[in-house]
Amino acid sequence: MPQGRTEPNRTSLIPQPRRLESAGGTVEVGQISVSAMDRFPLRYRGAISKLASTVGTGADGPTLSLTIKHVDTATEGYELAIATGQATIGANDDLGALHAVRTLVDLWDQSNGTSLPKIHISDSPTYANRGVFVESFAGTDRMQLSDWYTFLDRVGQLKFNTIGISIYGCWDIRHDNDRSEYIFVPLSDFPQLESQQRMVFWDPELGEQVEQRYLPAMFEANYFSEVVKYAHDHGIEVIPHFGGPGHSTLIPRLVPQLSALDDEGNPTGYGYCVSRPEAREELSKLVRCLIRDHLKPNGIKRLHVAGDEYYPISNVDPSDRSRTVSPYCRCPTCRKLTPGQMLGQYLSHVGRILDDNGISMLHWHDTLAREEVLDGYLDQILEARISKPALVWWKYNDPLPTPDSSRSVSWVAPTTGLFPNLFYQDFSSNIENMLRRGRSANAIGTLAYSMPDPANHFNFACLADLSWNLEGSGGASGFRRRWAHHITSGETDIAEQALSLASSITGCYPLMMYIVNQIMPYFSTSAGGATFYPDDLLRSFSVTQPPLEDLLKQIIATLQEAYLLMPGGRDVRNWPNPVSSWRDELSRIRLSIDLFLRVLDIARRSSTSKEESTVLTRKSEELLRLAHDSKPAFLAPAVLRELWGFIREIEATVARLRKNMELNQPQSWHAWII
Repeated sequence: MPQGRTEPNRTSLIPQPRRLESAGGTVEVGQISVSAMDRFPLRYRGAISKLASTVGTGADGPTLSLTIKHVDTATEGYELAIATGQATIGANDDLGALHAVRTLVDLWDQSNGTSLPKIHISDSPTYANRGVFVESFAGTDRMQLSDWYTFLDRVGQLKFNTIGISIYGCWDIRHDNDRSEYIFVPLSDFPQLESQQRMVFWDPELGEQVEQRYLPAMFEANYFSEVVKYAHDHGIEVIPHFGGPGHSTLIPRLVPQLSALDDEGNPTGYGYCVSRPEAREELSKLVRCLIRDHLKPNGIKRLHVAGDEYYPISNVDPSDRSRTVSPYCRCPTCRKLTPGQMLGQYLSHVGRILDDNGISMLHWHDTLAREEVLDGYLDQILEARISKPALVWWKYNDPLPTPDSSRSVSWVAPTTGLFPNLFYQDFSSNIENMLRRGRSANAIGTLAYSMPDPANHFNFACLADLSWNLEGSGGASGFRRRWAHHITSGETDIAEQALSLASSITGCYPLMMYIVNQIMPYFSTSAGGATFYPDDLLRSFSVTQPPLEDLLKQIIATLQEAYLLMPGGRDVRNWPNPVSSWRDELSRIRLSIDLFLRVLDIARRSSTSKEESTVLTRKSEELLRLAHDSKPAFLAPAVLRELWGFIREIEATVARLRKNMELNQPQSWHAWII
């Protein structure tokens, strides 16, 4: 059969193998006996044995002898043949053998644990490095060690071999005037850097608002090394991500010796000085401490030295959120440098220390490209005889950047989903377009921006599928077809229709980001008092032209239709039931918009009936309960905080808007578009 295609009526393996040939018939399996792994290192013996033990009906059934042998294949490639009483895996390396066993497990799961098909598979990946970058943000800061293990099991079964973990990053103020600063690993020479978090949200279990203060779980329990070891034992490289010189308020604020200076010579608490000897030495001390405490002991060979979004920002000073703070140092020497030159000095200084310890770098591409200093920076790296960094070219909407692989290794970064407090989005188009653009530019890796939200299972699977076999995937549409078969019990056509219908909303980036996500507080908080939430937003949606209110009603109707159309789904190993999870996300969008429209309706009138108040309370509680029940424990508070940010303002907002009756009244429009 054609290379890169499967038989959709028999299997829907994710990721899709390059070549699959069926011999017809099935093989009953009681248990698997693994042998002949002597030609491979023992590195993945435990993972292989553990996975193989999950296949079979029990000791009373026939034994399937699994032989693993060395053959010449592409890196991470494998051959898998299953016949009566015997399965054979041929691979060139131990990771290829592990991937083959993962495929064996997927075949077993798709038979509902009854048998294995007689089959021959030849397989190998498109991208050498395939993985996701996990942001440090509200949600990941609450992940327990067991949550990381679960996440690694999920991405491992999808044949990812890389995971980026942000261990330090800072964001602007978003909720309750609290700084968004996260450091996930303690640094022994800088104990002052611990970043306590504060979360205010409605707890449906207690029926009241709660306030929690806590340290990031990884920091408090200091379990980063356990995550790295578990990943290593399952064929996954961990690349830590260290924010700076953008996205760095915590370190320069609490370690002012290395901070950028203003025109008067005072530390700004944002960005770094790259000229003064004492500042460079303090930065060196910080990097060496990171190496000594966490990189060297865990065998880390690559550090993601971010370099992204390096420019002046506002909304980072709780005392004056409108004040613009610049990361550009104004000391006598730094002020002679351009922003791009300062960034180059920072990256090369950190790179020299890392290189001396056998650690190479990755960077986000955006600032080096925007400031037009990429070539100059690479010349600087070459002259200093530092290992060339890999450039990770990222964008989550059009137009996409074109990676430049002429002088450094390129990776590409679409997204598998943004923050969990925002609504679910279908990013399959972004994934396909970014991977195809990367492939045409000879990129070798993908490191998609992500949060470990199981609601984004579709996007994770799409990334895994296309990065493994881009040539035979059929792109986003081909994946959607196979995904519909993968998650349901034979009703592929209807499931695909439901996915496509929902995607007409969730897959439209402008609609989701600039309209739907705006009804929640997240984006309104970034303006630092420039907007008044939710009053200004309700005014905007009450306008008569364009009919934005009708737009929201149409979104509800479309998502409801998709929800009802989707047939029942099957469970998938390691993940929540994909159909149930997808439906929960559609429901959160629908219920949130419905609540917003109800508030808009009653704010137009002079009074609220007791029945309307009861309905508002019930709808609010339903929405909060859905978030609590559908999200994992580490993500639920962040989602509840976002929803509560709107719900807690309803009564006061309605009173303010009614005072001057300032909302436009609804109008009748063309019947055929409503």
